[in-house]
Amino acid sequence: MSERSGKVLLGLVLLLVGGVVLLDLVGIDIGDLIGFIIPGVIMLYGAKKIMGQTGSRFWGILVFLFGFLMLIGKLDLLFHALLAIGVIYLGYRLLRPSQEPKQAPPAWEREWAQKVLKEDTLDTWERNVTKRS
Repeated sequence: MSERSGKVLLGLVLLLVGGVVLLDLVGIDIGDLIGFIIPGVIMLYGAKKIMGQTGSRFWGILVFLFGFLMLIGKLDLLFHALLAIGVIYLGYRLLRPSQEPKQAPPAWEREWAQKVLKEDTLDTWERNVTKRS
C-alpha cells in the first residue's frame, strides 16, 4: 500500500468521525440512522437483482427478504425458520426407508475385471526382483 492511500484512508476515517460527532451535537442519533440505512441498502441490492437481467431472482428475493426482516426487527424469524426447515429435513432423511441394496455387477463385467486385475509378466518380474533384494 502506498503512502498516499494511507493518507486517504486516515482522511476518510477522520471525516466519518467528525460527521458522526457533528450529527450527535445536532441531536441526530447515528445508531437509528444506520438502523435504516443498512437494511435499505440490502433491500435495494435485492430489488436490483430481482429486476435486473443478470443474477438470480431467487437470490434477489432472499436478499430483499433479509433486508426487510432486518428493517422491521424480525431477522430472528428468518433464522428460526431456516433452523426448523433443517430439522424437518433431517427427520425426514432419518425416517425415509432405506434404499435397496446395490445389485451385483453382471457376469461380463466381473469377467472383464478379473482379466484386468490378472497378474501380468511385469508384475511377476517385479515380485521376483523384490524377493532377491
